[in-house]
Amino acid sequence: MLFVTLHGGNPERDPHKNNVHAYDKDGNKITSSVLDETDGVILNELRGIYLSGKYLYVANANKTQNSVLCYEGSGTKYRFVSRLATNQTCNGILHPFDFTFDGLGYCYLSSQDTNVITRLIVSGDGKIGRPAPTAASLHASGEFLSGTFVASSNGNLSKPATTPVMCPTGLSYADVGAKKHSVRGVAWANGRLYVADQPAGAVKIYDITGKYLGQSNKLEPGSPVHLVVHNGSLYVSGGDHIYTALLSSSPDKFVLKAINSVKVKNSCGMAFGNSGNFYVASRTGRTILKFDSNFNPVKFRCDLPDDPEFLLHV
Repeated sequence: MLFVTLHGGNPERDPHKNNVHAYDKDGNKITSSVLDETDGVILNELRGIYLSGKYLYVANANKTQNSVLCYEGSGTKYRFVSRLATNQTCNGILHPFDFTFDGLGYCYLSSQDTNVITRLIVSGDGKIGRPAPTAASLHASGEFLSGTFVASSNGNLSKPATTPVMCPTGLSYADVGAKKHSVRGVAWANGRLYVADQPAGAVKIYDITGKYLGQSNKLEPGSPVHLVVHNGSLYVSGGDHIYTALLSSSPDKFVLKAINSVKVKNSCGMAFGNSGNFYVASRTGRTILKFDSNFNPVKFRCDLPDDPEFLLHV
């Protein structure tokens, strides 16, 4: 079964576009409301989604929401438990996009409008996160948003302003015309954080202290956006190709290469099934495509009612 988050917006008009949808193995919709309705919780523009045990976490990205929500359940029914973190408890969280857990009690969250990675200390029961101390790798005399793990190269994206950290250590930011480009997907693997720096066109690597270790080769326009780790390799989407590389022990040898048999217009969310099948969504095509474990196309029709964002195989 696949869980899908959509671009969403206007929850009063299209409430189900602002919920998690579920599709079966043949691409048929099971439900458009995996998450229950809870008084005081407005689902609006859901993004990253993560399942850990009985808890399903989801980023609520609208500028008035700015939170990571925690739900409990199974199958296609999950009830609201708590707000893991919000902009009120951590000022670095603004337009959250993706998040990951390191298994050591920390959560790493990317926010598009502040262009930072925030590190949260997660409570033992998994329900609450609070800002961790600023990363040890950042200058002690600098001014940073609470919980900053990777800082932005542009310090004027928040009030008060923060200390900019120059690229490549800091995250790139582009503000050309009406469209802004900033940090996107994150993934934790082998004691390192992998970060999709879309404006830089590369995946950056940081150690557990926040120290910059290196970055990938430059990718095609639009990429990287989404990151998924599977069987010791990182997979990257965002443009019309899917890139992959082994998680090498040497960051300076981290070279991402396109999978020739997988071409998806404006690729976005990705997921691997238990048997190795690969699923990837086309944002502008509003569909999900399926490939076998050797990345050969498989007949599969899964049309979506809105632009997809993230996929999760459950």
